[in-house]
Amino acid sequence: MADIQLGNVLTKEAMILDHMPFNSKEEMFQLLSEKFFEAGVITNQQAYLTALREREAMGPTYMGNLIGLPHGRCDEVVKSGIAFCRCSSPFLYQSCGEEGDVKYVFMLAIPGNQSADQYMRVLATLAGLLAKEEFVDQLDSVHSYDEMLALMKACS
Repeated sequence: MADIQLGNVLTKEAMILDHMPFNSKEEMFQLLSEKFFEAGVITNQQAYLTALREREAMGPTYMGNLIGLPHGRCDEVVKSGIAFCRCSSPFLYQSCGEEGDVKYVFMLAIPGNQSADQYMRVLATLAGLLAKEEFVDQLDSVHSYDEMLALMKACS
């Protein structure tokens, strides 16, 4: 199997740097799902939000280390996408009974027709990157989409 290239699914239109801290995870869901809709990653924002909430009910997406990794899979996702939002300061992220401060959000949109294997490979590749200290340590120094692509490539 070919390696997953995260740069191929990082959605330029859904990358937000230095956003004000969110009042809630739901507020963040609304904004990033709207960005996915505007970018053509999803065809129905409400269906995708439902998929995000259903996934949240299954287990926490709070990763520790100031990282949230929400993800939704549904038929209204027409192409895989990763949204990235860096907040200017952390906000309280509550997920399936766990909570912690989150400053970096990587939100995945996965097509419903994508096999569970492909879905897990994208998720595992991203989680592996987020487990690398050298990657997370440099998230604050990213100032553009191209810099994020370069960082992902350098740390993969």
